[in-house]
Amino acid sequence: MNSTATSRSLIDRFFFDWFPAEALGAARFYFGIGLSIYLTIQFNQLFQISAFGSEFHYTLPIWYFGLLGIDHVTPWTIYAAYVVLMAAIALFTLGKWTKPAIIAIILAIFYLKGMRDSISGDVHHREVPIVVCLLLFLFSKCDRSFGLDARKRGENPIEDWEASWPLRAMQLYIVMFYFWALVAKVRLSGLDWFTGGGRIQDVLLSRALRDGFNPDGTVVNLSLGYELAQHPNIIFWIGSLVFVFELFAPVILFVRNIWLRVLFVVGATIFHQANWFLMNVQFYFYPFVFVTFFNMAAVTRLVGGKLALRRARTAVQEGV
Repeated sequence: MNSTATSRSLIDRFFFDWFPAEALGAARFYFGIGLSIYLTIQFNQLFQISAFGSEFHYTLPIWYFGLLGIDHVTPWTIYAAYVVLMAAIALFTLGKWTKPAIIAIILAIFYLKGMRDSISGDVHHREVPIVVCLLLFLFSKCDRSFGLDARKRGENPIEDWEASWPLRAMQLYIVMFYFWALVAKVRLSGLDWFTGGGRIQDVLLSRALRDGFNPDGTVVNLSLGYELAQHPNIIFWIGSLVFVFELFAPVILFVRNIWLRVLFVVGATIFHQANWFLMNVQFYFYPFVFVTFFNMAAVTRLVGGKLALRRARTAVQEGV
């Protein structure tokens, strides 16, 4: 076998030989449930603006608002866009008009993100991996299984490879999001980012001190992060764990063992929860994207089978 055929075979096994056909639709269903919660968390600051309040102008609109000539806030549109977002997510989750729903979700995200970031004057990237995953769903055949339209139309099931490649592409992007974050840290700050008296300590202190002190001398928010900043040795070991986690995150792409994948998800969840508690980095619900790492159709069957068995046992006992 020549090198071209070998490389093609490796690529085929990487992208097309991981999931059965029904896994894509099931992943879409659970991704949609998580998406509704995640995006509500991301845009909840906007709901502090009264829907019937006065319009006001941005001081520094996000770049695409500048291109479109959007230079002010009309408060009621926040709530209208959120209603559209939640309705589109519901349709996407249920597999009804799936592709138009994805487009509506993306447009609503851009509008609400543009509002939030133009008001805050700071561009956040918490929606970027979500939009990438949605685009992959859009160009896949995720509407052909585990949904209302697929059931109604009675279409032929998709092939396994057609379900596998979009999920594998999402996994690749999600994992590399961690790896490139590490590259960015090292490029900007070198290994000083991870040392006990380096960048992590600076961020812990700056985040904790943003809201000042209480009368008793304690910080108003993020007191745990402030206390941790006083212990450079602990910061060093935490930084080392983060370095190892982000450096070797891509390895999980080649692991088929489900328990090792679960362990990776647990580690990622702890990472995001710690960032939230210590630094108020609001990625804490982001691990919902890891439904793309598992055959969620099999999970549904497993849970459904156990529930059915439990109901049957209960019925028998009640009958006795």
